Amino acid sequence: MKKLASTTALALAVIVLARPASAQSYGSSYHPGNAIRLDLGAFQPEASSSYWDGVFEDFRGDKNDFRDVSFGVEYQRDLSGPWLLMAGIHGFDTTVTQSYRRFVDNNDRPIRHDTNLQLATATFGFAVRLSPRGAPVVPYLGAGAALVSWELEEKGDFIDFEAQPRRVFSARFNDDGVAYGWYGLVGLEVPVSSAMSFFAEGRWTDAEDDLSGDFEDLGKLDLSGRALSAGVSWRF
Repeated sequence: MKKLASTTALALAVIVLARPASAQSYGSSYHPGNAIRLDLGAFQPEASSSYWDGVFEDFRGDKNDFRDVSFGVEYQRDLSGPWLLMAGIHGFDTTVTQSYRRFVDNNDRPIRHDTNLQLATATFGFAVRLSPRGAPVVPYLGAGAALVSWELEEKGDFIDFEAQPRRVFSARFNDDGVAYGWYGLVGLEVPVSSAMSFFAEGRWTDAEDDLSGDFEDLGKLDLSGRALSAGVSWRF
């Protein structure tokens, strides 16, 4: 959780530093300069690395079980022409209960544990509007750099396959880190006043990191995924 909080603070600092001292004027139908955007949606992990392959081979379920709510805050700054600068932070936190596919305990009950994945993704990039600023619907495309702070935890009951006979034990395994990657987005914005608009957006984030600590021998952790969200934007 400390890494997630640190990444959030870093992203907010980038947003503050990116704010311009003044703004241009583009007419009465469009409030110029800056915007703060809040969004809420769902994030679907891609889960395609060696760690995830092992998880889905040994335990029941698939990557769709890890789909969960995502949320974000973003600062937007007008540049020249149709271009925008965007900097923000998006969060994701999911917990899934898993059980062994081929093993049960002595009472024929599933052997379960909880897998928790937390992501805090700081982004910095550019977007381009595909229609004039004063249009009733404004499509846009964007891309940039992503900094993904992550924490992975498995907590519950596991099988010790090296023991003879095999035994069930309780444990907590944990690792965290920061990965660098990129993101792309496509969206639609619908202005409802000179200072407020609604938007819908799809994002793809690509990142992975090497596992260490309690998961040292399990290879890479895929942190990529796609998000669909909707939100509101206030211009100032």
